[in-house]
Amino acid sequence: MLRRLIFDHWLVIFPLVSFIVAGAIYFTITWRALRMRKPQLDHLASLPFNDEPGQPPSPTP
Repeated sequence: MLRRLIFDHWLVIFPLVSFIVAGAIYFTITWRALRMRKPQLDHLASLPFNDEPGQPPSPTP
C-alpha cells in the first residue's frame, strides 16, 4: 500500500496547478481594477443599469 502512495504522489500537481491558475486570474483582475485610470472609472460609473433584460435604457434626467 505504501508503494501505491509513493507512485500516486505526482497527482498532487493537478490541484496545485489549478490553485495557481485561479489565484493568478483573481490577482490579475484585482490588479487591473486597482490600477484603473480616472476617465475609465468615470465612464464605467456612468453606465446605466437596465431593470429588465430586453428593455431599452431609461432616459437620464
